[in-house]
Amino acid sequence: MKVLKKNRFNKFYFEKKVLLCAVLAVFAGGVFYSQNENVNDGVLAESLEKTESSENSEKKSASEDSEKLKKEKAEDSKEKKEESKKSKKAKKTEKTDESDKKQEKNKEITKIDPYLGDVYIPVKKYSLFFENYSIECNSERGTFNFYSAQKNRKKTPVFSNYEDSISSSFFLKIGKTVYCLNKDSAVQKELWKTANGARLVYTINNKARVAIDFSFEPEETVKKIFALEQNDEKIVTEQDGNLLKTEEDEEVSDDVVLPGVIKIRAYVTNLSEKKANFALKSVLDTAVGEGADFHFLTENGLSFNSEHQFENMLKERALCVSDSKTSAEFVFEGKNISSPEVVTIANIAYLNSPRWIMVSESGRSFNSLNAYNNSGISVVWPQKKLQKEETYSIQFFAGISSNGRKCDTLKYVDFVETDSTKKVEKTEPAASFDVQGSKKADVDFIVQNVTEKQLDFEYIQNLINRIDALESTDTDVDRNELRQLNSELDAILAALRKRN
Repeated sequence: MKVLKKNRFNKFYFEKKVLLCAVLAVFAGGVFYSQNENVNDGVLAESLEKTESSENSEKKSASEDSEKLKKEKAEDSKEKKEESKKSKKAKKTEKTDESDKKQEKNKEITKIDPYLGDVYIPVKKYSLFFENYSIECNSERGTFNFYSAQKNRKKTPVFSNYEDSISSSFFLKIGKTVYCLNKDSAVQKELWKTANGARLVYTINNKARVAIDFSFEPEETVKKIFALEQNDEKIVTEQDGNLLKTEEDEEVSDDVVLPGVIKIRAYVTNLSEKKANFALKSVLDTAVGEGADFHFLTENGLSFNSEHQFENMLKERALCVSDSKTSAEFVFEGKNISSPEVVTIANIAYLNSPRWIMVSESGRSFNSLNAYNNSGISVVWPQKKLQKEETYSIQFFAGISSNGRKCDTLKYVDFVETDSTKKVEKTEPAASFDVQGSKKADVDFIVQNVTEKQLDFEYIQNLINRIDALESTDTDVDRNELRQLNSELDAILAALRKRN
């Protein structure tokens, strides 16, 4: 019994002990959990504090970066503005420098002709314009051409424009040597812009220089001339040479296209150390009129469709080429015009041959193996003996018209002195004589009936010798005497032809 009680006591005691341990364990666990929770809360708080601090730090850093970036942007913007200002200033300075350079360049290229004394500017190409007409020159080839432009139509060249019009040229003869000025490799070619027009300059080193001036006559003068009627008696002048119109004269209508009057003047200068003979020739490869019934017409009414040579132009005075739209006229005799030695119309290939004056076959066609009806004009002026750096000149006129109008260039030449130092004078009616019943021809002097003495061979030979002497003289030629002698010679030859 005692043992049983003891066991029960032990069992009760054990259960009580276990219960106590469990309570203690629960209490200890709560305490531990409370402590652990406190620890976790501290760690969390610390972590949150650190995170918040980090975020604040990042915000602060971002703010600082933003401020820094703003400053950098402001500095960059300021630098860019300064650079832009500098760039603009530099460009402005550069433009100013370029402008100054251009001005300096312009100053450099504006020169004075050492032989003729006028101011010029070297150019590569240059065109002059008047109404519907133009003169176009090229320095590289040393070429020139005249053009007429119909309304709303392509411009028409007066001369052949093949290879920049190379087939129309001037030739210079020094002694016995002949130079084709736009083709010969020994000739230096230049083009100058002058106050009055264009100047082609051809230089043969240490030998010669030829300057060819092209210019349109003033519009006001052309208008005055072509406003006058044909009657010479209605032309009056003031003391200073200005033309006046009478009450019966009509003004030129605004819709009338005036003809273009072109002055061509050539200056030959001796560049050698010695005195020498110089002569000038021009070959003009006409394109206008080659499809017409007649290639050439003269002022005295003659027409030519084949080769012909004129010993002088005293009667014919001018050659005209024309088609239905464009006309061109070349005047070789008149006031202040240099009388040629000989004028020939022929196939252009013959005219451009090396011979100075070609042997003409009257009536030969303008055809050749390479071209059909390809005609041109050759004009040879008398030679002149020149001292070192001495200059002489020749001059003639050309006219262009459009819309089928006649050029009437002679009308201008007869009524206006081209030399500004001379007065404009009324032209007296020209004398006439009859040659084998042909149309009356204009000459400069009245030729009385030819006497038997004048028909004598010795008299004729002396007359020819006198003409040759005048043409070859070193001094200025008396053109009046020369024309009078030529007129007398023509009358004698005409009388001989009648007798035969």
